[in-house]
Amino acid sequence: MRLGNKTAIITGGSSGIGGAIATAFAKEGASVMITARTESALKEKREELADLSPSADYIAGDVSKEIEARHIVQTTKERFGSVDILVNAAGMTKVSPAETLSLNEWNQCMDINSTGTFLMSQQAGQKMIEQGTGGKVINITSIVAHAGIPKRAAYAASKGAVRQLTETLALEWGKHNIQVNAISPGYVRTPIFDDLVKKGVHDPSQLEDRIPLGRLANVDDMAGPALFLASSESDYVTGVILKVDGGWLVNGHLSAQ
Repeated sequence: MRLGNKTAIITGGSSGIGGAIATAFAKEGASVMITARTESALKEKREELADLSPSADYIAGDVSKEIEARHIVQTTKERFGSVDILVNAAGMTKVSPAETLSLNEWNQCMDINSTGTFLMSQQAGQKMIEQGTGGKVINITSIVAHAGIPKRAAYAASKGAVRQLTETLALEWGKHNIQVNAISPGYVRTPIFDDLVKKGVHDPSQLEDRIPLGRLANVDDMAGPALFLASSESDYVTGVILKVDGGWLVNGHLSAQ
C-alpha cells in the first residue's frame, strides 16, 4: 500500500479529477477526507469509497472561506489523527470575453481556484509543520497557467496564481520536509467539460486534433500522477508543475498530424 497510514484531504473530492484521485488514494490505503460544497454528492462518493477503505469520510464546506477551511483541516486531524496529504482539486471556470466579464464572475473564479487553494494549503501546512513528519501538497492548476486561451481571463489568472503559489510554498516549506507540487491538466472529460460541450464552447474532435496523443484525458489519467506526488516515490520532488496534457502544450502546429 503506497499510502498506508497516511491521511489525505481532497477538495473537490466528490467528482471529476478530485473524485478520481480520492478513489486512487483509498485503493492505496490512505484515510481519505473528501470535501466539496454539495453534501449529497459527497455522501454518494463516500459510499463508493467505503467499499475500498473503511477510513473514508466527508465534510461539506466552502474552501474559499477561512473559517470553513480551518474546520475541514481540524476535523480531519481529529478524525484520523494526522494531516499528511492535501490535494487542492476544487475548481471552477468562467468562459467570457474579457471586456464583458463581470467582477462577480472574476471574483468567483479567484475565490475558489486561488484563494481556496491558498487557505487550504495554509491550514494543512500549519498542521504538517506542527506534526514534524513532513507532508505533501498537490495543487491542480491547468494548461491555461502556461499558455493563453481566449475567453478565460478569470480562469487563467486564477490558475496562474496557483502555479506561482505552488513554487513559493515549495521554497518556504522545504525545510519542513513538505513537498509542494502541482498538476497542470489539459482537456479532461469532467462534468464541467461536458457542460461546456453542451453549450457549444468545446468541440471534442477539434481538440483531439490538437493533442499529439489523439484523445482527451479522462479523470483517471490524473490519478496516477497525483498518486506519485503523494507517495514516498516523490520525496525529492518539489516545486514541480507537472503537465499532464497529452502533449497539448508542446504542439506548435494547428494539428498534431
